[in-house]
Amino acid sequence: MKFSSLLGVVFSITLWSCSSQSTANKSVSAPLIAYPKYTGAYDGFSLVLDERFDHFNEAVWKKGDGAVGGESICRFHDKGIRIVDGLLELVVIEELVQASWSTDHQQHKGDYKFLCGELRTHPDKKVRYGRIETRMKAPDRNSASGYISSLFTYTNDFDRNAPKAGVQEWEEIDVELEGGRPDKFQANLIYGMNTWEWWRTREYGAWEDKIIVGPVDEWRVFAIEWLPDAIRWYVDGKLVKTLAQDDLDCQPECQQSQKQATPIPDNESSIFMNFWIPNDVIQDAFGGNKRDNVYPMKTQYDWFRYYQLDSHPVKGW
Repeated sequence: MKFSSLLGVVFSITLWSCSSQSTANKSVSAPLIAYPKYTGAYDGFSLVLDERFDHFNEAVWKKGDGAVGGESICRFHDKGIRIVDGLLELVVIEELVQASWSTDHQQHKGDYKFLCGELRTHPDKKVRYGRIETRMKAPDRNSASGYISSLFTYTNDFDRNAPKAGVQEWEEIDVELEGGRPDKFQANLIYGMNTWEWWRTREYGAWEDKIIVGPVDEWRVFAIEWLPDAIRWYVDGKLVKTLAQDDLDCQPECQQSQKQATPIPDNESSIFMNFWIPNDVIQDAFGGNKRDNVYPMKTQYDWFRYYQLDSHPVKGW
């Protein structure tokens, strides 16, 4: 299938925009680049945020100042985020970031030789279920061989829902693009209890799939639908992966490395977009070897949308 034929179609649709320069909830009509037959309407979902990146929307987004554990060799920094001609650009720059306190991680971070970019929703802009989608483009494969660019939901906080109230849960649903696999994307669910260490989540299963979708260094529309009983991933409107609760519950037996039944995430989570480069230890397994990286390099986002699941409306938006 020729994926490039799906791109570059322009639609004019009227939507509620929170990224307008004027007051939020103002009806605007603007050109939208997506894919053929895109309508922006989904049964059972209502549009809450239509982010066009015409400016930095401080009411919704904050800039990250941490790093991706020990796996990354770059520190998230304000310089790693740019709004340019209606696009969000997350950038990796070869520039020293001196040791300093991270508000996001609540700890002191050492020196980093590279800086990079992360965008996350404010703590009062949590989501629980719904649909997130973005039109994004990874850096050109000819000058970027080792990186991770992403769209995901994440929390690692205490469950407020019975019967697991008081249990710390890592819940994460990912779209990840990698320099080492420029014609694939990774659809992933991560779950863990009472841990900050990724390897400890493996007892709840390894749910990542690297799915061939054609060039990710061209503009593509990625979407996640998060439901109480399933998660679905879409690329350019095509459903490419589904995880249902029946796939995760160890009945009649656990799958792969899974030792414990894995729930569909059910806690309020933040929305993230980030762009970073892996360390030398993990790069050949995840992200890609950095030998052909040319800095600075960037990943771009044209627009982002969040739709609430109408049966579970969000609060605080």
